[in-house]
Amino acid sequence: MKQSSKLAASIVAGVVFAWAGVAPAQTIVKPDAVLASTSKTKVTYEDLMAEMERLPEENRLEFLLSAQRLATVVENILITKIMAAEAQESGLQNRAKVAAELRNQTERVLAKYRREDLEAGAPKIDLTSLAREIFLTRMKDLERPALYSTWHTLIKVTDRSPAAALERAKIVKAKVDAGEDLSSIAKKYSDDESASTNAGNIDPAPLSVLDNGFAAAIEKLKPGESTIVETAYGIHVVRLLKVVPANRPTFEDVKPAMLLEADKIYKQRLLETYLAKIRNDPTLKVNKDVLDQVRPRLPEIPPPAPAPTRKL
Repeated sequence: MKQSSKLAASIVAGVVFAWAGVAPAQTIVKPDAVLASTSKTKVTYEDLMAEMERLPEENRLEFLLSAQRLATVVENILITKIMAAEAQESGLQNRAKVAAELRNQTERVLAKYRREDLEAGAPKIDLTSLAREIFLTRMKDLERPALYSTWHTLIKVTDRSPAAALERAKIVKAKVDAGEDLSSIAKKYSDDESASTNAGNIDPAPLSVLDNGFAAAIEKLKPGESTIVETAYGIHVVRLLKVVPANRPTFEDVKPAMLLEADKIYKQRLLETYLAKIRNDPTLKVNKDVLDQVRPRLPEIPPPAPAPTRKL
């Protein structure tokens, strides 16, 4: 077994053992709590949280719930810290290439947190008007289509002639119109395998997700009415149970979501204004000559040789 595998197995065992005694409530871990260590270095909870910054915030909980993933990342941090310490002891940080990359990474991290500070420090303003503007531009997208609740019994034509299927459908429709129990009818007459569990009921759905012929038939019905319709699946006896009309939410209905969207747009605009000042700084100078030298020169491709002339 490889040494790294032994280390990971040790960490997993430690994590599982530690979690076994933890109460359902989240335990608060101190930043300097040691997660793993050797004679050369240690990995703290603070180190782990710094590593987690590389993941999208919405994915961090799922990642930490996996003992194996957690073990792997702790192991990698430990290995990285040991290798980094050895590199520093040997003076690698003084090499020009290494020093430049260290500066680059430091500047990236600082810029990231500078951006967060700019957003957090944005002046508090009333965003209602911007939220309302967003609502007005998205009204059509926010419209909820009509929802149709239906019941049906399917008569397949694979095991019987179309005429026999239609005759059976007429019998079923007569029972439906007579007010007999729909659940019993579906379980007795339907060839749809799901009828045994849903008793023929179809969950509320917009017409757009239904079979075209099925949708066209129920759109003409009033609640309580039934009809016979043929689709690619067979012959259906359909009854419209209920219709929730199409509706468009009011601004007050969606105001919290619109305010969140407005806040994102507001902060993005502030950031863009901040970046524009940097980009348009009158003291900014660009050394085009050096930039031209940075760009690689591709070898010139000679023109194709002329085609040989043919003598007649």
